Amino acid sequence: MAVSKMKQHRTKMKVSTASKVFDFCNILFMVLFCITILFPFWDMIVRSFSRPQDISYIDLNLWPKVWSIDAYSYCLKDNAIVQAFFVSVARTVVGTFLHVIICCMAAYSLIHSEIPFRGPIMAFFVIPMFISGGMIPAYLNMKNLNLLNNFWVYVLPTAFSVFDCIIIRNYFFSIDKGMEEAASIDGANAFHIFFRIILPVSKPVLATVSLWQMVGQWNAWFDNMVYCRSNANLTTLQYTLRRMLDSITEKMNTQVGVAEAMGELVELNSDTVKAATTIIVTLPIILVYPFLQKYFVQGIMVGAVKG
Repeated sequence: MAVSKMKQHRTKMKVSTASKVFDFCNILFMVLFCITILFPFWDMIVRSFSRPQDISYIDLNLWPKVWSIDAYSYCLKDNAIVQAFFVSVARTVVGTFLHVIICCMAAYSLIHSEIPFRGPIMAFFVIPMFISGGMIPAYLNMKNLNLLNNFWVYVLPTAFSVFDCIIIRNYFFSIDKGMEEAASIDGANAFHIFFRIILPVSKPVLATVSLWQMVGQWNAWFDNMVYCRSNANLTTLQYTLRRMLDSITEKMNTQVGVAEAMGELVELNSDTVKAATTIIVTLPIILVYPFLQKYFVQGIMVGAVKG
């Protein structure tokens, strides 16, 4: 009996030691993984606040040798940046609102089995996920709808997403039907149930879809280049900064000391300008994400597995 107890004790000790080793390796791996993600972003911040001569060689840029905001001054010196910023904010807010409302309405309609032709409607929604008409038909369609050089060309083509609709629909399936039935007995119609019961209890999936759409709208620049090139009042922040970056890169490739020739304070470098533009366009989303983070994981998990 004593020998058996000693063997069991040793087995427990071995398992405990193995568990500790696994936990240590797991934590070490996650720390190293986080470093590989965070360090490039930190390096971008350091480059944006550094002088060109301080980043002209390969080194670990952990801290600026001399703090400089000349790259940001170059990016923000044009008044068009302010207008482009408000255009990007407007398309992000309006586009996200329309996208969430339309996708939620479609998803709410498709959770009811009594709706006629629900199967064909779902097939009609799903097929465009795999088959696209291409860029030329899309451009001709926008032209025929008189959406070229129009603000609505930013938000109407992205007002509905089949993928987001399916995610929201699956989340709606997880909501207790008893609440909807009780509201119907009390005399509430479909609109009251949708806006006062379904949406308030669907914050996780709404936050998830909103974050996806906000990131997509904020980072979009290609539709500006294709549909609104001739209207300077509709230029987005991303497209404006992209043109500025292309301009400074071209000047650096064709001239030496172009910044002095233009009357700038210091010589500019395409790397510092690129870093500054990256920080400018990513900062708003980074500031918004903490407010939606607590709903994000719950919304994507429930919306993906329910139904």
